[in-house]
Amino acid sequence: MKKPLCIITVLLLLCIAVSAYSQDIEDNVSRYTSANGSKYLQPLADAFGANLNSGFFCSAKIPTFGLHLEFGIKAMYAPIPAEKKTFSPEPEFGWNPDPGTLLPTIFGDEEPVVIAGIEFPGGAWDTDFFPLAVPQLTIGSVLGTDFTVRYITYSIDDDIGDIKLFGWGLRHSLSQYMPLMFLDISAAFYHQSFSVGDIIDASAVFAGIQASYSLSLLTLYGSVGYEKSTLGISYEYDEPGEEPFIVDFDLTGENNFRTTLGLALDLYILKIHADYNFAPQKTIAGGVSFGF
Repeated sequence: MKKPLCIITVLLLLCIAVSAYSQDIEDNVSRYTSANGSKYLQPLADAFGANLNSGFFCSAKIPTFGLHLEFGIKAMYAPIPAEKKTFSPEPEFGWNPDPGTLLPTIFGDEEPVVIAGIEFPGGAWDTDFFPLAVPQLTIGSVLGTDFTVRYITYSIDDDIGDIKLFGWGLRHSLSQYMPLMFLDISAAFYHQSFSVGDIIDASAVFAGIQASYSLSLLTLYGSVGYEKSTLGISYEYDEPGEEPFIVDFDLTGENNFRTTLGLALDLYILKIHADYNFAPQKTIAGGVSFGF
């Protein structure tokens, strides 16, 4: 395992190279067993899952029939609050932390922390936000239903393997059954999976109701729904003087329900939108798309 979690950023920023962080991430997380390793990485699971479930739509309007094709780039931004930059460690390998001890998470201070002669790793990214960007294609509609897909694949090396992101979603118009309503309403379900070789295996789902109201070139839109995300991690614990062993654990994103409010500018074949997502792990999303 030579370049684990930095590959997430490579993918999410459309394969922009950030290889300078790769060795730091490996060294940092491999110092922990599953108990403290999960606490170190939990903020990543929260931000990553919340980002994955963002930016899918900017209108709930779905024609009953006719060809509809739209391609764009969706960008998401998850703020990282101060409380997610540190964690309270649990005892491991004979070390019992004093009450009130705090260590950096993956998003915390990059400087190592030395306690009682033991050096603990700093964060991989000392940052206030975690970004994501993905391409997205939507096609429809049949009986008021459209289909959305997100897909990226990128080969790293023989040790890591391939990074892959595949997401899909289905929406069905509810407005077609209620023609007197001034709102466009649809039901939606999205599922996404993400993997980095055998190191990372993540998934996210969202199910909810979308609504929008169009006024000339502007569209107000929003949604409410249930979401769930998981991030599976596998790495080698490699402490000097200790026998290496594989650590595996699954993390669950903290979000369960989210509410979205947004505004879109519709210039016929060009659409620009931005929205805010209310949930324990908040996100800001936006996108630019072309279609008809």
